[in-house]
Amino acid sequence: MITNSSITVYHQNGLDVSTHLEKWTRYNYSNVWFFGGKSATLDKGYDNANSVQVRIPYKDNDLSIGNFSIGDIVVQGTLETNINTQQDLSSYQIYNITSINDNNFGNNPHIHIGGR
Repeated sequence: MITNSSITVYHQNGLDVSTHLEKWTRYNYSNVWFFGGKSATLDKGYDNANSVQVRIPYKDNDLSIGNFSIGDIVVQGTLETNINTQQDLSSYQIYNITSINDNNFGNNPHIHIGGR
């Protein structure tokens, strides 16, 4: 599989009842295939133009399908920042995961995530 980037995934782990803040776990993945981005099109506006597709190969990363959920945050690049809310990433281009597929078969087993 051709790879062109790295990503950081922020996985939501519920709510901390003592601080009333969301709990997020950060996962960094290198050697991923990243395609898409934020843009506008003349006929579809922002709706279809803001999608991203990411394929994370098992052979290059320590993966668990449990590290991904619908609504988790994906940022292109490797971040070392821990967050308490999604607004902590306001200076980055972020995407929320909208689909997850565990393609753990064939010549290139990988996790395929889609986001907007």
